Amino acid sequence: MYRIVLVDDEPLILAGIASLLDWEAYDCTIVGKATNGPTAFELIKETEPDIVITDIRMPVMDGLELVEKCKADGCSFAFIVLTNLEEFHLVRKALALGASDYLVKLDLNESALAESLDRAKEAVNLLMNHRNNRMFHELLKDNEGNLVKNCFRRLLLTGETLEQLPEEIREQYPRPFVLLFSLSPINIGLGTEEEPYDFHQISQQMLDILGGIASRFFLHYCLLEYRTDTFLLAASLRPDGAFDSTLKEFCPKLSIALKTYFELSAVYGISSLKDDLLQLPEGLKEAQTALEYYYFDSSSPVVFYQGQNYHVSRARKFNINMFKKDLSSAFTQNDSQRLKEVFDQLVTLFQENRPGKEQATSACINIYTYMYSFFETEDNSYQDIFPYTSNIAEQLNHFKSLSDILTWLETFCGKLCRLLNDRKTTRSDMLVEMARAYIEEHYQEKLTLSDISENLNISAGHLSSTFKKLTGTTLSDYIAAVKINRAKELIDTHQYLMYEISDMLGFDNPYYFSKVFKKVTGISPREHENRYAKS
Repeated sequence: MYRIVLVDDEPLILAGIASLLDWEAYDCTIVGKATNGPTAFELIKETEPDIVITDIRMPVMDGLELVEKCKADGCSFAFIVLTNLEEFHLVRKALALGASDYLVKLDLNESALAESLDRAKEAVNLLMNHRNNRMFHELLKDNEGNLVKNCFRRLLLTGETLEQLPEEIREQYPRPFVLLFSLSPINIGLGTEEEPYDFHQISQQMLDILGGIASRFFLHYCLLEYRTDTFLLAASLRPDGAFDSTLKEFCPKLSIALKTYFELSAVYGISSLKDDLLQLPEGLKEAQTALEYYYFDSSSPVVFYQGQNYHVSRARKFNINMFKKDLSSAFTQNDSQRLKEVFDQLVTLFQENRPGKEQATSACINIYTYMYSFFETEDNSYQDIFPYTSNIAEQLNHFKSLSDILTWLETFCGKLCRLLNDRKTTRSDMLVEMARAYIEEHYQEKLTLSDISENLNISAGHLSSTFKKLTGTTLSDYIAAVKINRAKELIDTHQYLMYEISDMLGFDNPYYFSKVFKKVTGISPREHENRYAKS
């Protein structure tokens, strides 16, 4: 049965069309009637008819506008238009939109309607065939993609020894290689409010975007999740592609996309070219070696395998415990200069011994927990410097090179030195006023707790706890309130676009500006603008 919807603003004509045929005899059934365009639109979305018979001229929304809106909303149907004698310019437009036929109301009879229905049913059958063919090809494509992924998973990720692969897949990869890329959040800090980066949540979207880039560079490719923060690309070069130059162009493109869409950076380990897919397990080991070599030599994030031996650590007796007595003395004497000297010696020890990542991370956690033992407080006022040990371990594990770990040590030392100097702070109420004055002067910038504490030369934890204790609000909430009050003033002038105001007030992007605005005021910036305009 073909499902029919009738639309006409004249109830008598609507009833006349409905009674003109024995619809079931023509393998049709009327599933709904409407007397105006908006009602017809909702009815079509609800009933999903095969054929719509609609008047061209109707108030509010005419028949052509109705069809255009339905198509824009993804509806698919054949349609017949009803017209008066003087409306043939509209009929031409209807035929251009894909109308299967038109009927003049004055000449409408059973025979004319039946012939028009036959043409509409032919159009419906064509639509259904096209839709089925498209779905079939998409299904074939999905199945083919799953077959390729399953083959590469078995070959590279399960440890299974394969002696044979489908011939059609081997033909698609005449010059294969493996690329591993390991990801890290661009800004890895020591803040306690940072949530762990959820790679699983963005993995599918990321693979879709990166797959689009890979398709422009390689003959064929397959992207797989290798570890939580590491992905694998198995690919074959185009016949005219040069290996080194293609990869040196591809990896920066990938890095730009990762930074733009996900705030991630990447390190790339690339195997040598292989003659056959069955050699890719060896290629995977080469890519791993190249990736791990970057830890010791981080001069370039793109590392080609060239026979490197990444086990170049000299840390046979790497021991940081001998520095603990000097660290304790520096804290007891409140001597930030001495503390800096001890940390410089620690950094030198790391540089000379070149400990592996696991050994270096373990040593940093050891230093961190030892420092924390001097500053444990009930109110956690120093938690910006000493977040939970599990957070520190996770952040350290994100680092891809020894150079990154040394940078972390130097940053940690700087925070500790400021903390020691903070022990001679001024009165708490003066501290709050200094913070407020700084915010009022710099509200157009991207302000953070660490920025303000650094400029006031005090501990971020001390500033945070003192500000909350004396004002009843957090420093971040106070910054947001100051920025949003200024934002409301700028919106009320009607001189700036929302993204301009967002930039003027130091927000990362308009979306984040709108989110903070709504959190502070309870409404969006656009709602505020509309309310002000009405008042």
